Amino acid sequence: MKAGRGQETGKDYVPWTTVRDFSGNNSQSGRVPGWKTGRIHNFLSQFERHYFYMLEWSDNITDIREKYPLPIENTSDLSQRLGIKHPEDQKTKELIVMTTDFVINVNQNGNNEMVARTVIPANQLSSKRKIDKFELERMYWAERNVDWGIVTEHEIPKEMAQNIEWIYACRDIDGSPFHSSPTILAQLEPTLYSEVTNSYGFSLAEAALNVDKRTGMENGASLWAIQHFIATKQWIVDMTKRIHPSKPLFVERAAQNGIQHHKENVVS
Repeated sequence: MKAGRGQETGKDYVPWTTVRDFSGNNSQSGRVPGWKTGRIHNFLSQFERHYFYMLEWSDNITDIREKYPLPIENTSDLSQRLGIKHPEDQKTKELIVMTTDFVINVNQNGNNEMVARTVIPANQLSSKRKIDKFELERMYWAERNVDWGIVTEHEIPKEMAQNIEWIYACRDIDGSPFHSSPTILAQLEPTLYSEVTNSYGFSLAEAALNVDKRTGMENGASLWAIQHFIATKQWIVDMTKRIHPSKPLFVERAAQNGIQHHKENVVS
């Protein structure tokens, strides 16, 4: 609390727990720079990270706070009222601060609403102890008129999350082949779009390499540009189907024929 964890919003928010708080090597944990918040987000599992990618992709999400702490005085009171044992340290028996995996701000019909979501694999929902903890969490948010829900892998389209992960780092041109000349990226778009949409059986990687050779750019520059155009939603693709660079890809410009990006409902 003294360090300011679990407070503020946007770029100033600091999660209650971070990857660095845990010892050992967890291959599923990671730190990801946020598109919306401009800060580093911390995740302890690939499952959490994939849900985060879905939130980042959604146009109506305005803020994402992971590992949001629930005041211990409130959850302690709830545990006594409901007759549910509060989480505690196994050694010291001191009560542990409970957290909600994601607290999200959602812009719905012009209203900025806050919702809370807990992510967990479906096969863990049979645990009575976890269900008891969820009831404490649910009641905490219910008493504050905040919508709370559980997200399992069944609510996260795996291929879509993997697609977002593939393009994620290419949204910002810093560190890219075009970081010193962003105008070249804009000039490249018509040529690259024509090559990808008229590739006649060429794979996405082959179409990109053709443009690299024709323009004299380094190998991989055009493929990065494709990822950038998708990440910035200048190009629209079916994100629910896995993008394979070794296969052709159907793309359309966002403004072409009035095409609008579909706003994913990821917090229902």
